[in-house]
Amino acid sequence: MVACFARMFAMLIFAVTLAACQRSPSSDTAATAGSLAAASSSSTPLELHVSNARYRIDVTYPPLSPEADVLMHTLHERTQAARAELMRALPNVSSLPAEARRPLQLMIDYTVAARTPVFVSVREQGMMDTGGAHPIPLDATFVFDMQHARLVTLDDLFTDPARARAWLSEAARKALYAKLLDKVPGGDKTPAKARKAWQDNMRAMIDAGTQPTAQNFKGFLIDGGGLASPPSLVLVFPPYQVAPYVYGAQTVRVPVQTFATLLKPAYRGAFGLAP
Repeated sequence: MVACFARMFAMLIFAVTLAACQRSPSSDTAATAGSLAAASSSSTPLELHVSNARYRIDVTYPPLSPEADVLMHTLHERTQAARAELMRALPNVSSLPAEARRPLQLMIDYTVAARTPVFVSVREQGMMDTGGAHPIPLDATFVFDMQHARLVTLDDLFTDPARARAWLSEAARKALYAKLLDKVPGGDKTPAKARKAWQDNMRAMIDAGTQPTAQNFKGFLIDGGGLASPPSLVLVFPPYQVAPYVYGAQTVRVPVQTFATLLKPAYRGAFGLAP
């Protein structure tokens, strides 16, 4: 479905703009044997920077309290897994010398996206460039329960996770339809038939990416709300899940009233509700 959508998207852009896109050649960096062996590395508790002629790694971590050590440990484990994947992608110098001269790159920025008295929500955003047509986006979330010192999934919040996901799926689709279905390339200049075909494909991609499965709804944050509003859920859909790559990640804010009746008693107070 995604591949088909991508081809239709490209054809529609061509029809509207009457212009062809060409990939500009990347500039390879020549590496000597000495520079391959040399590496620059620096790190602090909140930053990691490693670079040599073959790859570059830049990672930043958020400042967290000692009570969130489990969360920080999880972020470091996530980084190590991404770093290992980057190393596996390094081309063989002997068999692929030209590809090996192009340095690969890993960039990750972990930030505290939201904080409440009970939850700390961290967002991972970045990319891994392994030499493909475009970098691989990295987008994930980590929600930490400070009271119980553990990471929680979306399902952990609810007495009936399947029913909660069904409600959230409906809310997410409605919001994404409103947000994305009018973004037809070319706007009003796009022929009606092509416009409908584009919207049908976008709708199908949204529907597929918001099927009420645990996998589709693993990305979320718990926003602290404000003085006049209680905390809410922010659903996070990485690039490709509900829209083509060009539209990036998508987020949908869901007010507590949508799912309040399904919250576990232990978490009702965390969302400003009576036990």
